[in-house]
Amino acid sequence: MRILITGAGGAAAISVWKCLGAEHELHMADMDPLAAGLYLVPEAQRLIIPRGDDPRLIDVLHDASKARRIEMLLPTVDAELLPVAMARDRFEAMGVTLPISPAECLRVCRDKQLLLDRVRGEVPVPDYEALTQDVADRVDSFPRFVKPRLGAGSRGIAKIMRREDLDKQPKDGSVMLQEYLPGEEYSVDVYVRRDGVVVGAVPRERMKVDSGIAVASRTVNVPEVVQSAIRTAEIIGIRGIANVQFKRAADGVFKLLEVNPRFPGTLPLTTAAGIDMPRLMVDEAMGRPVPDKLMPFEELMVVRYWTERYFDPREWKALCRPQ
Repeated sequence: MRILITGAGGAAAISVWKCLGAEHELHMADMDPLAAGLYLVPEAQRLIIPRGDDPRLIDVLHDASKARRIEMLLPTVDAELLPVAMARDRFEAMGVTLPISPAECLRVCRDKQLLLDRVRGEVPVPDYEALTQDVADRVDSFPRFVKPRLGAGSRGIAKIMRREDLDKQPKDGSVMLQEYLPGEEYSVDVYVRRDGVVVGAVPRERMKVDSGIAVASRTVNVPEVVQSAIRTAEIIGIRGIANVQFKRAADGVFKLLEVNPRFPGTLPLTTAAGIDMPRLMVDEAMGRPVPDKLMPFEELMVVRYWTERYFDPREWKALCRPQ
């Protein structure tokens, strides 16, 4: 297949390249001419695109997909997911497959309070409330945890250790005040077929993190986490690949943190453990058989390290020209 992958500077896009680059024609796109993934493919298969929140993004991706005869568009940047999903009809009308979740599911994942509201009673969740002055006045114990209702990544999250820290937080309901979860964290890579059947669920423990990136991880078979991830994906309507995050509470129960409805950066570990989710995605798009029940995986560890890519500076200059 000819596949266009955005976010070429991120670990998620490069993870997909590692899985699919040897068998498929991959086109890599990013807003930054210095994005490493651009230089993993031939010059003709590189593309500079606008930011995810730029209104020109969809037109640029649509025109590029048409000109390059792209068969699958795979956005890997959080800000791009919803705009692309809302334009699904435009892409599918010219034969481009979009293996991402529906727009309504993406909206639920983006609003962390709405996500917890949606699964509460079906999946363990931490105690939480939208932070207002009344809520802040009732807090009588610490630590607590705060995170923005909207947004991606770790921006705005904080451990609240004392009243003075809480007083600095906005009280307009834009931030969630949560129970602090002190235990280990598992990120579960899931694959959900188009018909809603979950065929892959692999928990990963982030054992060492450097600059927000897991540089040492292991897959662990934790049945309660697997079942909670599957149920979460079913309730909110995930399709394709997503990452469902849990953390152990003081009472020993793993509780839902959030859902990232896109490729994770540590996906090669899941592939090495026995479930090649990018291959499942391509097989399903091409009408090939895909398993109809949960697939087994191996418990495995990985450590990550830097590597280098050398190229002629003229290749970079070519990408810096106005598009």
